[in-house]
Formats: sequence, C-alpha cells, structure tokens
Amino acid sequence: MKKIFTIIGISFLSVSSLQAQTPVEQGNFIIDVYAGIPNWANSILYNNVEPDATQTDVRNYKLNGGLLSYGGRFEYMIADNFGVGVDVNYEVSGFNYDYTTQEYNDVTMQFENRDYNIDYKSKKLRAMARLNYHFVQNDRLDAYAGFAGGYKNVNRSIATDDTNYDDGSINGALIPVSFRIAVGTRIYFTNNIGGMIELGAGGGALLQFGLSAKF
Repeated sequence: MKKIFTIIGISFLSVSSLQAQTPVEQGNFIIDVYAGIPNWANSILYNNVEPDATQTDVRNYKLNGGLLSYGGRFEYMIADNFGVGVDVNYEVSGFNYDYTTQEYNDVTMQFENRDYNIDYKSKKLRAMARLNYHFVQNDRLDAYAGFAGGYKNVNRSIATDDTNYDDGSINGALIPVSFRIAVGTRIYFTNNIGGMIELGAGGGALLQFGLSAKF
C-alpha cells in the first residue's frame, strides 16, 4: 500500500510540474518560417481578369506568383508572456497570357491578326516591428495575440511585345505603411521545434502557417 501511495504521489508531482512548464519564457528567441494564403491580388483580382476588348483568342493564361505569400518572423521574449520582434513577408502577383488582336496594315490596307504576349508582375515586400502578448501557455501550446506596423514597398512591371503598349515599371506603394493585427498558436513537437498557425488582418495573408523554432 505504501508503494502505491508513493507511485501516486510521484505521478501527481510529475503532472504538476508538466502543467507548470511553459513552451516559451523570458530570454527565448523564436523564429517562424511561414507561407500565407490567400495571395489576395491573385485570388481576387487576377484570377478572373478580363482582357481588353480588342484582345481576342486569349491563350495560355497563367498567374505570376501563385496563390501563396512567404515570410519569416523573429521574436525575443522580454518577459514570460510578452515578446518583441520583426515580421517580414513577400508576395508576387500578376498574370501572363498570349492574345491575338487585329491591326491595320498600311501596305496591304487590310486588317490582319497579330499575336502578342503580355506579362505583368507586382512584387510586394513588408517589414514590420512586432509585439506579441502570450495569453495561453502550457507544456506544448503557446497562444498569442500580436500587433505589427512598419514599411511596405511595391514594385510593378509590365512587359509586352505589343507595339501599341509600352514596357515600364513603377516602384513604390501608394501608401508605404503596413499594419497587422493577429492571433496565433504555436504547438511544439519537441522542446525546440513546432508548428505555427496565425489568423490576421492586414500586413500579409489572412492565414499564415509554417514551422517555429525557439532557442
């Protein structure tokens, strides 16, 4: 009987110590590498783009950049439940397609079909300072709410062999500022490596998911 009570006592102490553990604490460095979905421009604007009315027989339509964005996040825990860091993400959107248009030939004095290609890319980079409040922690779970703000740069370029249009590029965002409010969770598979998922508004994709490491 004494052995049974001893085993129960040891088990109770072990469970208590597990519950008292936290996956992150003051002094930890945390690195997240993630992908984000959706890439808003490709999902909403360019996935259903309508070519110019003069462009017929549109062929080989494809998106530039796909439907994901990519980023990384660094955080330093200045307290057991509060961290500061940097969040950087990058996305490419746009489209590429071939088309046929009719043009007047001054020599033959007839309209003729001409084949062209158009390629449009928009590259967006955000770099934001970040504050995270960690409101739920146990031995494997770290849930947090975050706010980020910082710089956004956009580079747009268009290339075409259609002589009716000019190639060109525009560098700079209309509003070069980015903000994000988010709530997320890290689930650690080991003491140092885990997965992360975050739901947020602004400053990147609605849903971000990836890997997390702490040191």
